[in-house]
Amino acid sequence: MTTVSPPIPIAVVLLGGNTADVRSLGVLPADTLVVAADSGVDIAQQLGLDVHAVVGDMDSITPTALAALAALGTEIVRHPVDKNESDAELALRFAVKRGAQRIVLVSGGGGRLDHQLAIFAVMFIDDLRVAHVEARLAGSRAYAVQDGSSVTLTCNPGDVIGLLPFGGDTHGVTTSGLQWVLSNESLRVAASRGISNRAISDEVTIAVASGRLIVTVDPSDSSEGR
Repeated sequence: MTTVSPPIPIAVVLLGGNTADVRSLGVLPADTLVVAADSGVDIAQQLGLDVHAVVGDMDSITPTALAALAALGTEIVRHPVDKNESDAELALRFAVKRGAQRIVLVSGGGGRLDHQLAIFAVMFIDDLRVAHVEARLAGSRAYAVQDGSSVTLTCNPGDVIGLLPFGGDTHGVTTSGLQWVLSNESLRVAASRGISNRAISDEVTIAVASGRLIVTVDPSDSSEGR
């Protein structure tokens, strides 16, 4: 059976990583474009998702698995092993080029630390400013907010919210729905002030005037103190 890409502007981008507990990733949007970054196909199998495209250098997926996907009509977008971009970045750019306006980036966590940290970096690439990107990293969620933009999140009261400047200080940070409210304040990159806030509402909004901010959400039962 040929795998056909759905004509709607939502994409799920699957990264490689630990597949031990996919239940922690939550419910994914239905009827989406599914893009696997190389061995992200392993996560797809765990989640029971049909993959529409595999993007990357294919150094972590077996030739047999790749051939099986190609036989189903899955689009294979191969890049050189020696390249300047991670497979995650290439997969995100692919999703945007296909018209995605909302992207759910999924990783089971684990793997190399530089790959894990690079996820936050690629969430700020210019091409992604046309899309709302949500990263699901094992049981956590993360969002990128920057330069005159805001994000409104659905939370459970008690969820732990982190506000982490990325690449420099972040200014004009204003929040609602949090226990410790910020009003047009600055968060310094070399400090930890923004961690361990808490949702007190089922809707939390964070706005940024200038700079870059990673917003993290962890369920309330994951808290280990500030």
